[in-house]
Amino acid sequence: MTDAIAAPVSASSAVSRRLRLPAVDARLAATVAGPLALVALWLLLATARPALFPTPLAVGRAVVDDWSLIVANTRSTAGVAVRGWLWGNGAAIAIAAVVAFVPALEHAALRMAAIVYCLPALAIGPVLQVVLNGDSPKVAVSVLTVFFTTLVGALVGLRAAPGAALDVIRASGGGRLLQLRIVRLRATLPHLFAGLRIAGPAAVLGAILGEYLGGAKGLGPAMVTAQSQLQVPRTWALGLAATVLAGAAYGAAALAGKLTSGWAGNAAVDAAVPGEVRSRPHGLPRRLAAAVGGLAISLLAAVAAWWALIEIFDLDPLVAKSPGDVWQFLVSGADAAANRSEVFGAMRSTLGSAATGYVAGTVAALVLTTLFVTVPAVQYAVMPAAVVLQSVPLGVFTPIVLIVFGRGLVTSAVICGIVTFFPTLVLTATAIRDVPRGVLDVFDASGARRFTTLRKAQLPAAVPALLAAARVAVPRSIVGGLLVEWLASGTGIGYLMLRSTTTFEYTQLWAAVVVCTTTMVVLYSVVTFVEAQVLERWGAG
Repeated sequence: MTDAIAAPVSASSAVSRRLRLPAVDARLAATVAGPLALVALWLLLATARPALFPTPLAVGRAVVDDWSLIVANTRSTAGVAVRGWLWGNGAAIAIAAVVAFVPALEHAALRMAAIVYCLPALAIGPVLQVVLNGDSPKVAVSVLTVFFTTLVGALVGLRAAPGAALDVIRASGGGRLLQLRIVRLRATLPHLFAGLRIAGPAAVLGAILGEYLGGAKGLGPAMVTAQSQLQVPRTWALGLAATVLAGAAYGAAALAGKLTSGWAGNAAVDAAVPGEVRSRPHGLPRRLAAAVGGLAISLLAAVAAWWALIEIFDLDPLVAKSPGDVWQFLVSGADAAANRSEVFGAMRSTLGSAATGYVAGTVAALVLTTLFVTVPAVQYAVMPAAVVLQSVPLGVFTPIVLIVFGRGLVTSAVICGIVTFFPTLVLTATAIRDVPRGVLDVFDASGARRFTTLRKAQLPAAVPALLAAARVAVPRSIVGGLLVEWLASGTGIGYLMLRSTTTFEYTQLWAAVVVCTTTMVVLYSVVTFVEAQVLERWGAG
């Protein structure tokens, strides 16, 4: 009897293995086909427009010919990125440790971190350049790009600590220090290393953005110089070096996380529920009032910190303008109306290109996500390339896109779309993949087509992830617009900041920084509020 039962099971297993083998082969073929298709497209473009697209062989030859130049500039950028990574992550971990002992500070810490995240590096960069010396402005920009994701990862990890384990320590007479050492640190590691994975490429991006502010060393100035000299293969070779550097930073953090917390699997930081989602008052008017009040308090705290830094460090008033100076420039001065018109007009121009890129990037991500569901082989072909490109610093894309599309609105839209596309694609694809199997089985049993299941079950389930991606993508799309304006377009608030720096109009520079940062903080807060409403409406809060 046993043999009679075992034989059909064995035969069934053999048939199952034979049936699964083509699927595995198809997945492997699609995974290999994606990079090969990119290489084929590269070769096709290089053949059609050799002045814009060098062949892989030409880029390889440029790497060999300019090896010493590439190594020297990569070493300079890496030095700035390492210092920014250390300082930014150190500050984030220190604040998270304070929150572990004083949990009531978590909301304030998250609000201030959001302001720091929304403080555009290219906006504050000119101010840092005129206030700090040496490489300090570059390091400070790198710190700003690193701080937010690591802090959020650490705070999410602290919240992930098992309540039962904390109760046991509390019941045994242990204090918060013992809880932190035994339970919270272990729970924090996966989320912390998820933030550190993002912080590695971010530190490289911040270093490159800082290098655009001035100086002759680093991959940023080298790419700009190569572009201006029409050295297209050298530009691509330098971009490849920056990509390898960012990828190495990502890989080092991923390996460290695997060694220290591989038991936890992959943790996600970008989709972490913001603090505003939890413990909110009932009723839409009260919630709206609480959100506006929290935003106002955060902005007032930022203004107070701004004023305090000027006083503590005794900064030169010719360069470091106070909140009162900016208020007079924009509101109470004799030329305030003309000043407002110029600054806000430039901000509207930047918002236009950022909005175009955001919409284009989001639509492209949703279309590709739809293809992932309807034609699964597309996911295996596209995602490896998407993950690699996600590690490419924004400063690498810009000179290359400028070469291809010129210095117009299309370039701004492409750069803003690129920074929007990746987080939206990854988070929405993950949300669609994580729809419960039981829900999909109901649609299958009803005879629903795959597209119907996507439209009625999977895409609605991805809306929270889409809003979580918007928290990341909306500020970054504006940063993309600033970068293009800084390097090429000659329009928008990015160019206004550059012009203010070169003409020593420092009050206008600070006013532009305040307007740009406030706009990004408000947009971030609006997205966070909408996300909180959606999560609570759907029972995910």
